[in-house]
Parts: sequence; C-alpha cells; structure tokens
Amino acid sequence: MDFPVSNEWQPAWSWMPSSENIIDVWLLDLTILDEDWHLLSCDESERAHRIVIKDKRNQKAAARVKLRRILSRYVNTDPENLNFEYGEHGKPSLPSKFNTNFNLSHSEKIGIVGVTKDVRIGIDLERLRPGRDLPGLAQRFFSLEENMALHNLTEPERITAFYRAWTSKEAYLKALGTGLSFPSNKFTIDYTNDGSERIINTDMPGDDPSVWHFSDVTINAEFVATVCFEGPERPIRWWKI
Repeated sequence: MDFPVSNEWQPAWSWMPSSENIIDVWLLDLTILDEDWHLLSCDESERAHRIVIKDKRNQKAAARVKLRRILSRYVNTDPENLNFEYGEHGKPSLPSKFNTNFNLSHSEKIGIVGVTKDVRIGIDLERLRPGRDLPGLAQRFFSLEENMALHNLTEPERITAFYRAWTSKEAYLKALGTGLSFPSNKFTIDYTNDGSERIINTDMPGDDPSVWHFSDVTINAEFVATVCFEGPERPIRWWKI
C-alpha cells in the first residue's frame, strides 16, 4: 500500500497517488475566496449565481472549486482546465481517458467527495435535522422492508438509522447515475447493523446487489454520510482539505 489506510482524516498535503485500487474520500470545508471564482467554468458560475441566499451560493461555488482542485491531483491538469461531461440525469464525470470516477455531496458548510478508478461511486451527506416527519418521509421514499426495520427501532435509534438509510440509498442512486428516475422505494438496504449496509434486493434491471459496497463516513454528531461503490471491496483513505 502506497499510503497506510487509516480511519482518521489525513491532511491534504500528505496525499500521494496510489498504484492500487482504492477509494479516496475527501472532507471539504466550504469556504471560498474571491479569487477562487475564476476556477469555475461559465456554467458553474452561472448556476451558483442563480442561488439568492449568499451563504448557499458561496457554498455551492466552494464545493465545485474544491472538487476541481481535488480532481486535478489525479489527472495532472490545472483545476480551471478540467472539462466535465454530464450523464442523462445530470451526473458529472471526467472524460473516459482519465479513468477516474468521482461523486460530490455537500450540506451547509461541509462537503465530501469520493474518488476512485474503474468502478462507479456515489456519496451522500446529510445533516441530522430535528423535528422532521421521518416516518412520513420513510413511507414515501423507503421500501416496505426498510419501513418495518425503522418501525422496530426505539425513538433515539430511529433518527440516526433513518439518515443512515437515506444517505445509503442516495449514494446508491448517485452511483447508478439515475437520480430519482429510479424510485428509491424500488430497492431495499439493510441499514440496521452499524457500518455494514448492504442491498438486499433491487428492481434495477440487470443489477447485482452483491457487487455494491457501503461505508459510513464519520464526520461529527451533526452529520451522517455514506459512500457506495462497486465491488470488489477496496480499502479507503480519508483526506481533509
């Protein structure tokens, strides 16, 4: 292993390329400087400026700026010169010649990025929000089996379990690149065992549930995040920028 795998976040300056098939997960602080805006493409800048609330506008721009800086390490290209391609449902990707897959998620002032080679990857981050109608959301977006598992938990367990299920489902959909065009209640994830989520069944044509791996992303008590990637299982390195 080129860099020792650790369960703790490592500083960005210590990152180095790996010759092995690994997953890199990056934790982002979504602050942006005035001079950072020039790194964005015209369409990225335009999308950010459509957001009325300044903090949210800056966070969206910062997420894309830091995504560019991260990916530039892998493909040896200046951040401002990266060109993204977009799938049918809007998922961004790099040109296939780079053989580098990634996914980005952000919430408020925190973002996360997953990067790997060869296989599809998805990542999702959510802030735990008290007072939400979690049973109602679960009835709408979860499968019958997932709802039953949630119902069988105690109230204190239910909040964290809901968000673990939610981020796992979102990460899987983002890895597929379908968005909600593939309904989230058409597959079932076992999320009741800490750190060992797995897909029990899926209605996605031709998809094999056994090839997908999930890993919880530990940030702090306010946020829950999950990374999902195709097999075979790979070690994960954790970075902070």
